[in-house]
Amino acid sequence: MTDPVEVGVNRERGRPVVAWLLTWGIAIAASAGLLTLISSVIWPGQARYLAPLFCEPPTGEAVIVSDTYASGDGTSTDFTLYCIGDRGQTIDAGWLHPFLLLWCGYALAIVAVVGVVAISSRKTTTPEQLSP
Repeated sequence: MTDPVEVGVNRERGRPVVAWLLTWGIAIAASAGLLTLISSVIWPGQARYLAPLFCEPPTGEAVIVSDTYASGDGTSTDFTLYCIGDRGQTIDAGWLHPFLLLWCGYALAIVAVVGVVAISSRKTTTPEQLSP
């Protein structure tokens, strides 16, 4: 008779697969968020490449506007993506949606890099190693 099987537990390592995936998911999300935040401060113009997703046809050109103002804690800067048309029409696309889309893009890039490193670092057995 076989032993009962626990759902979500990797028997070889003895630790839950769900906890492992959750840890990696949080680490990747946090690192992608930090990378997106830092890269947005350094180069906010990267959101312009998302214009086809946020700007409708009459307003096809994207412009990033930074608004710097003094607050009680110091100086604050806000970024906003505006879609501008040929006749001067403007649509405020905001910053949250482009930021979240950039975050997802960076997270996918990190997952791809981690996947490639994990696959390339696995030990492979060749037929010569299997023969006695």
